[in-house]
Amino acid sequence: MEVENRGTIKEKANFDDEAAAKRFKLAMKGLGSDEAAIISLLVSHSSLQRQAIEEKYKKMYGRDLVDDLKDELGGHFEDAVVAMMTSPYSLLVDALHSALSGAGTDADVLTEILCCRSTADIESLSWWYEKRHGRTLDEALEDDLNGDFRDLMRGLASGSREEEGPTDSAKARKDAQDLYDAGIGANAGSEESEFIAILNTRSFAQLNPTFQEYENISQEAIEESIKKEFSGDLMDGLLSIVKRVRDPPGFFAERLHNSIAGSGTDDKTLIRLLVSRSEVDLADIKPRYKELFGSELYDDVKVDTSGDYQKLLLAIIGK
Repeated sequence: MEVENRGTIKEKANFDDEAAAKRFKLAMKGLGSDEAAIISLLVSHSSLQRQAIEEKYKKMYGRDLVDDLKDELGGHFEDAVVAMMTSPYSLLVDALHSALSGAGTDADVLTEILCCRSTADIESLSWWYEKRHGRTLDEALEDDLNGDFRDLMRGLASGSREEEGPTDSAKARKDAQDLYDAGIGANAGSEESEFIAILNTRSFAQLNPTFQEYENISQEAIEESIKKEFSGDLMDGLLSIVKRVRDPPGFFAERLHNSIAGSGTDDKTLIRLLVSRSEVDLADIKPRYKELFGSELYDDVKVDTSGDYQKLLLAIIGK
């Protein structure tokens, strides 16, 4: 079954990879570059079409299109252009690799990418991670994380979530009781493994009635119980899964807002979210953003960015 594209960027009709490659070449000819033409080319083609243009460019000119763009551009505009020219899975696995490398682990990035994916997506991410970085995603998570948060992330990365399908009310009641018994209903401390097992393996559709049954049993939302029973990265990870189940557009709207709220802009996150959701559900995220925060995503990004970088991001979002 074909999944509807609820993104803001669609495939270009009557696609001509040779004509597009020529336009890219012309945009970088002579002194300086035609940034407006580059932006137009990027947002008027889907990711698959952009990959095809890159291949055609190499055949026509014997040069790497992304390398030529890097030579012409700079700053956050260059970062956003390169992200647009990177295949969706490569973009995400590179973010995962960066989150697991260096002095510290970026738990927010791991949670954002791993907690909200289908089994098919996880399998593709795992394949691309090993192809690009020389070890399996599971090995990277095992080496760089520890404790219950490691168990949560490794479980998510294992691709063991059940496929979407009809929900099972009896199973929802049993899982809800098990969650209650492992958390606020436990006699001596929480059983983290039970929460991790259920939230990592049940389909997103199945978790919805499970959370409702949990509220019937415990007389409080599962979010409140998680906040009482857990802390740190594990708490944030579990809450992210719940948010993804209850409100997928809101999950990403909150992360977009966090990337531009406050004194500084988290440009890496802003670019990754806008580019990675641009052909998935950005058209649904935009109205949810306004409902949650009272302002348009377009306007907030416009205030927080500038120059050609701003123009590209606004073109991705769309008015």
